[in-house]
Amino acid sequence: MTTRADADAVPTMLVRQCAMALVLCTIACSGRTPDSTEPVDVPTSPPVEPRPRLPIPSSDFAFTVDADATFSISRFIYGGNFIDSPDNYAGAIPPLEMTFNRMGGNRLSAYNWENNYSNAGNDFRYQNDQYLSTSTTPGQAVATHATTTFARNQAFMATVPMLGYVAADASGIPLDTTDANRAARLALRFRVSRAFKGSALSVTPNSADAFVYQDEFVNWFDRRFPGHAGDPTTPVFFSLDNEPDIWHSTHKEIQSDIGDRASTPRLQTYAGLADTSIVYARAVKSVVPNALVFGPAVATYAGVAVLGRFPFPDPQFGTQNFFDVYLDRMRAAEATYGRRLLDVLDLHWYPATGTTNGGITNDFAPQDSAMISKRVQAPRSLWDATYNEGSWINDVTAGPINLLPRLKAQIAAHYPGTKIAITEYFYGRGGDISGGIAQADVLGIFGREDVFAAAIWPIAGVFAQPYNGDGKKAYAYVFGAFRMFRNYDGAGGRFGDTGLRAATSDATASSVYASRDGAGNIVLVAINKTNTAKSARITIAGVTAIRTARPYTLTVASPDPVRQPELTAIAGNVLTYLLPAMSVSTIVVTP
Repeated sequence: MTTRADADAVPTMLVRQCAMALVLCTIACSGRTPDSTEPVDVPTSPPVEPRPRLPIPSSDFAFTVDADATFSISRFIYGGNFIDSPDNYAGAIPPLEMTFNRMGGNRLSAYNWENNYSNAGNDFRYQNDQYLSTSTTPGQAVATHATTTFARNQAFMATVPMLGYVAADASGIPLDTTDANRAARLALRFRVSRAFKGSALSVTPNSADAFVYQDEFVNWFDRRFPGHAGDPTTPVFFSLDNEPDIWHSTHKEIQSDIGDRASTPRLQTYAGLADTSIVYARAVKSVVPNALVFGPAVATYAGVAVLGRFPFPDPQFGTQNFFDVYLDRMRAAEATYGRRLLDVLDLHWYPATGTTNGGITNDFAPQDSAMISKRVQAPRSLWDATYNEGSWINDVTAGPINLLPRLKAQIAAHYPGTKIAITEYFYGRGGDISGGIAQADVLGIFGREDVFAAAIWPIAGVFAQPYNGDGKKAYAYVFGAFRMFRNYDGAGGRFGDTGLRAATSDATASSVYASRDGAGNIVLVAINKTNTAKSARITIAGVTAIRTARPYTLTVASPDPVRQPELTAIAGNVLTYLLPAMSVSTIVVTP
């Protein structure tokens, strides 16, 4: 028996794989080259007796840190989906130190807030049911998650449905997906969802009428949880639905293939989705003007490039990059309506790289050295303009993916000031050290590259060997990686909110990230991606001398951070450190 998270993930992941194949087909057929209460800071160490400074030996890696070159790190990059619900992690409890909880996924596209009914889509028989909550009290499914989230001092994301229809019942009976029966099915089994009610909003909606209003949902949330829209620590964010680029597959009970022909799926158009997003964003902002709105939360890089329309060009924009068009229209909407409607450009990122045995997110594939190497290198596609992971996405981008700089360039050109979020991602084998290394690397990259919010999605293969259905094992190293940033000492010690410029001499074999915490310590996260211990020479500019340096490690020996002896090889502002094989080290440096 599989967990719900596993069962729900399978069809969607198949859709992602089909997306990859279809994009490649489009490229081949086109004959052209193509262009998705804060933890307590560790107090400053007490004075220590002077000790001899040792000479620094030669090293495998040279790490450099500039304590004067600073930048801000968003607290919301340390997030996950449904992190208040261990059931979604097969019994594993996500770290309480995480900072952002997203309530998203396919279920939310047809969520009826008036009675908490929802539709499973292709994750489970296209049925309407009470999976999200057995209560029919308006908004209770959302309230349950939001209450726990805010009590934990975390941000919360609510999803605003835009698909046009929400579940009208909770029968649990599988729905057909035929186009011939579509009109009758929508009339009988769904309610029409609208952005604006056009009259007074109520926290006790009329559940007997034929409509569900999303501005009324936002109003209900704001009344139930007042003041969170603009809160700097525990805000509510609103997402403009979920993965519209694959609605034609995930929600075929609503979309259906036109004429019941697989060759004519009911696809979104660039203008249609952008204009619908503008309407729903206006609805959100009309109730809570200071709330941040995220969109469009596409499923794959094919969604970024062509809104999942391959091999069918958009009727108006052809094969132009969808994000370019989306940002242009959102920028124009701000000029029209006098305020920004889209605050955060959102996408989902499931790495497409792997080996002939499978992708790196496939926990059931053989985890040989080639697969492990692919996994620990995969985060480089987020930022490295020299790294080609060899996946279908490289064909679409005509070379290295360079995802975050690429998105920043699009934003600069089409809608300056828009933030970036990745609200679903997973790098595989969360119960192995390779998964922990990839996760730690990704968190460091998100902070350095100015990502505003990020949330893992729980798709670990909990029944893969050696996990045998134990979610605590399947997520152990992923959660350990979060603790290396958020609670490395078990007493609230964390990577700071002020980033420092840091670099490594070998980005293939290592990574290094630096910050300053609230107590004035310099907190480093150093990663060794190799199978042998490596020495690192760490030079910190902007400080006269290093007084103490205490490392904590995440290694194959333990998925929990382990405190190590204080480092003694320190000379002025330089220290040397031996990174264990395949490890993450958090080093607390006191100048």
